[in-house]
Amino acid sequence: MRRIFAITALMLCLAGAAAGQPEPKVGPADPAPGVFTVKKSGAALHLVVSGHSFTSKAALENYLAFRTAEATLDNRMQWFAFVEHRAKGDTVPVPKGDPSGPRFSFRMEYFRPLWRWRAAGAKAWSSWSPFSGQPFPDLKGADYELSADVVMHKGMVDDVSPLAFDAGAVSDYLINQVEAPK
Repeated sequence: MRRIFAITALMLCLAGAAAGQPEPKVGPADPAPGVFTVKKSGAALHLVVSGHSFTSKAALENYLAFRTAEATLDNRMQWFAFVEHRAKGDTVPVPKGDPSGPRFSFRMEYFRPLWRWRAAGAKAWSSWSPFSGQPFPDLKGADYELSADVVMHKGMVDDVSPLAFDAGAVSDYLINQVEAPK
């Protein structure tokens, strides 16, 4: 009988100790040294993700968006505006704000970074713009970079602009979906 009482008491102590422990938190994506850089460029920040093992366009763009949101929050800002870099001859229409349209803090289809890559053995880099209307290239076996320029802001997000992204919402949305590139 004493043994059962001792075992029960031990289990209650362990359960009490476990209840006092904080829940494990999901950490941010692994920053993997050398794959993510941030540089100040006038009023904007220039963010770059680079790697050697291509996974998918969506996965890498989500990683860049996640890291952009984290950089915004680290700078004590609440939202960022994506800066599009268009060239003469681009065919994809410029997004327009719609005051009567859907109200949400981010529209991931408008987070469209520029891409550069260098195929194995090639000396020169090639580039691809999401505004060109050209299909996305096959990057298997290539070194790559994707980059975005953003301007960070304090206060309420401009939810009319499709290029405005609430940093907290983007971070919360993508935290469990991203993996650092290799």
